[in-house]
Amino acid sequence: MPCRPLRLSFLSVAAWAVACGASVVRADGYFAQADISVDTFTGVFSMQRGPLTFGTVYSDYEGGEDLNVTAAYAFPLGDPAMPVTLRVGPALQYEGLEELKVGLRVVAEHYRPTDFGSLFLLGEVSSIDKAYFGLVAFGLSGPDVVIELTHQGDDDDYRETAVAVAKPVPGTDFSVRAGYKFRAEEVFLGVSWNTF
Repeated sequence: MPCRPLRLSFLSVAAWAVACGASVVRADGYFAQADISVDTFTGVFSMQRGPLTFGTVYSDYEGGEDLNVTAAYAFPLGDPAMPVTLRVGPALQYEGLEELKVGLRVVAEHYRPTDFGSLFLLGEVSSIDKAYFGLVAFGLSGPDVVIELTHQGDDDDYRETAVAVAKPVPGTDFSVRAGYKFRAEEVFLGVSWNTF
């Protein structure tokens, strides 16, 4: 099986950025991230305008390349102070930069402040390749870092579990990150830009 990068959807990344990247969330903003390892590269760009989110993810991995484009509309559910937000919208995947796939993506996310900082939970499913993604992110206010645990897969026998740590660069909208992919047994490094 080819070694693929973390195939984060832009919705997952944008939602994580909104939840973990700022103590007071603004409705509109931009997020970009690049992760690189020995065999893989993933680049993400997303933007949010009110309840609408748009974005793209480019993945270059051993054995292929993918380009994903998505849009979604947000529906807050439950307690307005700490809602579960449901995001639903169309998804396009240009798999291997050869085959176009069209589908539907659904994301559920929840953010809450805690005594130690913050907790963010996210689950995502897509009809394209029956893909799924889960993320738990702990924002630690003391050392000012975010620790994230992810698991994802699809019906093409792709599976990956990873852990990463992100550290904001003081006085900027940038963060640096490092992590480890357990199935691929490789370290990745990255940088992100977040205006939320």
